[in-house]
Amino acid sequence: MTSSDRFRFSYNRIPLIAHHFRFLVTAETPIFFHDFKGSALRGAMAGYLKRTYCPEWRAEKTEPLHQALCPICQLLSYELAPEGGGDIRRPFALRPPLTTQNVFTPGESFDFGLTLFGNQLIYFPYLVLAVQAAGEDGVGVRGENGRRGRFRIARIDAVNLLSGATQPVLAPGATTVQTATAPITHEDVFQAAQALKEQLQRNAMHLTVEFATPLRLIQAGHIVKEAAFFPLMKQIVLRVLDLCAQHGEGRPDIVLKRDIFPAADAVSPVADETRWWDVAGYSSRLGREQRLGGLIGKATYWAENWDALLPWLVWGEVVQVGKNVVKGCGVYQLSVG
Repeated sequence: MTSSDRFRFSYNRIPLIAHHFRFLVTAETPIFFHDFKGSALRGAMAGYLKRTYCPEWRAEKTEPLHQALCPICQLLSYELAPEGGGDIRRPFALRPPLTTQNVFTPGESFDFGLTLFGNQLIYFPYLVLAVQAAGEDGVGVRGENGRRGRFRIARIDAVNLLSGATQPVLAPGATTVQTATAPITHEDVFQAAQALKEQLQRNAMHLTVEFATPLRLIQAGHIVKEAAFFPLMKQIVLRVLDLCAQHGEGRPDIVLKRDIFPAADAVSPVADETRWWDVAGYSSRLGREQRLGGLIGKATYWAENWDALLPWLVWGEVVQVGKNVVKGCGVYQLSVG
């Protein structure tokens, strides 16, 4: 089997689709955020969804039948049956505002994204309503008047994170949400991975991963506090496999020790410009403060052959990786050099 064949073989084994929606919102009253904005946005959305649409939202534990029928439980507190295998993977992830600006005055705008995995567009209306309600109820730190800052939705776009294709879902001034999508498919992943492969061949096979939001990985029960490649690659593949099984077309026939680990072991670190960002949020599900800290910054790696890993790394850009992706953690971008 040639290198090109192995590359296509690996690509063909990832049966997943994703839909990303970018929300542009405009502040109506002053909004004050902490440095990490994802936790505040997700908390406001989740609180509204549970109070409004889940009749058992106060229950400590819900029955399996209720979870199977309730879209809000499926979004926020879905539990796997023991025979399901893998970790619980929510059907969505949040991409928080990446701006360093934390205070928004009336009229100023910021954007964030929500990604749905699989053909799960049934959840999209709930998410739109949740964002609208979060804007009306307020987000962020309470001001001197005791209220959180309010915003309104200015527009919504469906965005293919890999090709850049964009479809308007809610145009400025419109009141009707369209059903347009810009799905991220196997072919998009393959084309992006192929383009990366060609760039790597021209640039000494150096691949840079920039962690834009905290990357929190657990390896052998311990938090990973350095930009080691192997645990990153392992968690990306495990997450994608679980998403395929739980929200896609079924778990691919992948054996990590055979198909992934040898290639990941052959990757060497070149430069590490990451640091640990120790941030915290609040988990309403757990009823306590939750540590969200993780690695941010850039790390560069070298491998003689990236073919077996590139499609998975590209999928990782789409689905995010590590703990707390529903609060905006684990966003990264790939570049060459």
